[in-house]
Amino acid sequence: MANTGLLVLTNPAKMKGLLFVIQKHVLETLYIQYLPGKNIFAGNYNSITLQQRDPEYSKKIIDIYKSTSTISSCIDIRVLLTNLKYPDRSIINTKKPVEVVIFDQKCSKEEADTFIQDHLANKSLNYHFINYICSTNLNCCKNIEYDIQKIKTYKNVILGGTFDRLHNGHKIMLSEAALRCTEKLTVGVTDINMITGKVLWELIQPCTQRIKKVEDFLEDVDSSISYNVVPINDIYGPTKEDPTLEMIVVSEETKRGGDKINALRLQKDLNKLDMHVVELAGDEDHEEHEEAKISSSNHRMRLLGTRLKDPSESKILRPRILRPYVIGLTGGIASGKSSVAEKLQQLGAGLVNCDKLAHNLYLPGTDCFHKIIEHFGSFILDSDGFINRKLLGDIVFNNKEQLEKLNKLIWPLILQEAKKEIENLFYKHRNIIVLEAAVLIQAEWQNECSEIWTCIIPQNEAIKRVMNRNGLSEEAAKLRINTQPSTMEQVKEANVVICTSWSYERTLVQVERAWRELTQDLNKLQAF
Repeated sequence: MANTGLLVLTNPAKMKGLLFVIQKHVLETLYIQYLPGKNIFAGNYNSITLQQRDPEYSKKIIDIYKSTSTISSCIDIRVLLTNLKYPDRSIINTKKPVEVVIFDQKCSKEEADTFIQDHLANKSLNYHFINYICSTNLNCCKNIEYDIQKIKTYKNVILGGTFDRLHNGHKIMLSEAALRCTEKLTVGVTDINMITGKVLWELIQPCTQRIKKVEDFLEDVDSSISYNVVPINDIYGPTKEDPTLEMIVVSEETKRGGDKINALRLQKDLNKLDMHVVELAGDEDHEEHEEAKISSSNHRMRLLGTRLKDPSESKILRPRILRPYVIGLTGGIASGKSSVAEKLQQLGAGLVNCDKLAHNLYLPGTDCFHKIIEHFGSFILDSDGFINRKLLGDIVFNNKEQLEKLNKLIWPLILQEAKKEIENLFYKHRNIIVLEAAVLIQAEWQNECSEIWTCIIPQNEAIKRVMNRNGLSEEAAKLRINTQPSTMEQVKEANVVICTSWSYERTLVQVERAWRELTQDLNKLQAF
């Protein structure tokens, strides 16, 4: 298979049949050069006039992205725009060298080689080509007719968005903007303060990374214009001050934001922006709990229970070849760690519960018990001579210094007991062991684990759970939550993220997915 391919497409109606061919021959990136309704081997393909192209290319490009959405999670689809905007240009430029060229027309080797040599600028020395011949009912391959509508162009165009894990919906928006732009396209990418209300926002890529992805895509599909991709901290971004802007591209969902932008511009005596509204692209594969449109939220939900980072690339984690294989299971208070740990135990893992180990260390007569009483005083004992953990909690969660002192006393002892438990379980032939520890990141126990799994929930849900479970006020619940590493910090350390916000059944799906991927991986390593 080739890492990078080019599809020379003359008839988008053939896309459905082409999907199988694409998946069979292309691994990573597929460029698509759309050459509408032309026998490209009969002469110079770029002889079609711009007037003929205008009614078609915008809507057909949208259709191409929609029809390839089912494979876009594994293949980066890029519809090239420069030669559509400027038909006098016959050279097809791509950032990556093309290794395989797929034609949707029948051609000889000589015809294919001539086309590739004459028109493809960046090709592998060992390129090859494939002919796709539609073998089904020819009516399904008839070109779709569109209403004639001239595309208006502008020197300076703008659009904004989150652009997390660039998907075909984003690519439609960006392409619609680039098609209408002749000089400079400005793209605003939402920074951290604008994303915290989104589903699973903790999994959204850093703003700098999203900006780089947008730049890379745009520069690849249309090199004819310049780009200014910038972070934005409100819905207005550069629109509130740039007098050169002429048009804004919005989706059906963000049209209201476009109206607000124009209202502000009029207040500031700036020109009103023309607005192009793009229809939302449907997600054919969405499940009942997901959005019906192609969205980053759906993508992030599908990442739950999958490997976000390869443990073998970590310099902190325990070497993966060592037995037993230890999953460090962590997460904030009330994040659902126990239910996840219980399911992993049912699937065959050994379980070390650090909270239970800590509870035993608090019992009268232990070294830990005496050290705690020595530091905090006997007034924290109840009438039966046991440490009143609620009273102790009230002390330490209201005093950072006292909390740190308690942690220094107890964390080393918990880890010591945990190592004993891991050894005992391994002796009982448990090759995969879960180390369930809320303090795993704070205590810096990562080097005791082969990989880290983190349970997350939104903070408002965590507050509700803590209030209900522990009988605390909202203020007290927030106080306890704020003593822990933030969800972002915990996700940063995670190889796998599991969200328990929804039903128990959906949590189980994530856990089973993660377990399946882990065991398959370990079987490949032949370590177990």
